[in-house]
Amino acid sequence: MKYRVNRSGFTLVEMFVAMAIVVSIVSMVYGSYFATAKSAEVYKAMMTTSKSAAGVLQQMTRQIRCSYAETAEASPASVEKMLGKTQGIIQEPVNYFKGDFVAPTGEILHFVTTARFSRLDDFKDGLLDVVYRFDKSTRTLSISQRRFVERPTDQAEDRDFTAVIGSIESIELAFLDDRQWMDEWDFNQKKALPGAVRISIACEDESGRKCSYGAVAQVYCLNPGKQ
Repeated sequence: MKYRVNRSGFTLVEMFVAMAIVVSIVSMVYGSYFATAKSAEVYKAMMTTSKSAAGVLQQMTRQIRCSYAETAEASPASVEKMLGKTQGIIQEPVNYFKGDFVAPTGEILHFVTTARFSRLDDFKDGLLDVVYRFDKSTRTLSISQRRFVERPTDQAEDRDFTAVIGSIESIELAFLDDRQWMDEWDFNQKKALPGAVRISIACEDESGRKCSYGAVAQVYCLNPGKQ
């Protein structure tokens, strides 16, 4: 008796074709997963930077909105202090607001306010002397705040600064004088606070993506001599 042997199976060509199909499917699945993961990382980095920038802008605008300057209706004693006439010594008047985003010292904002930076719990109430400094070498924006005393606030002296945000490519400020925007502001020259301050910040997130953020802070304090 003769038996027929069943020799059915895959040929070498068929196996190669099957392997090619499997590799293609795996590559597409992996590529899709990699692209999704990459996109998620970019989105996460962007959201982290956006959240940080938005938080800092919110704090800055709140402090600027609450900027303070002594009014013309102040008492004679207060006016005398403001003019710096004490015991016959004439000093420079108090500079309640000074801003220049290209200042050589990096101190882009220096003003008096009733609002504190909420992350810093050193002061709960009262007037604060606040300085924002931008260090281009480290791309860091820092803040220094302490209790305000009636003396020249733009006097060079040692201050303690706390970094509030890093990876800043650039920061620009503009100050509203009636209907026009100006690049700098000096209270001692203007004899008034700016009507508003416009802040523009360009940041770079962890993925290298550059993003820009901006805000406008309206100043609500009554300016000296204005009703």
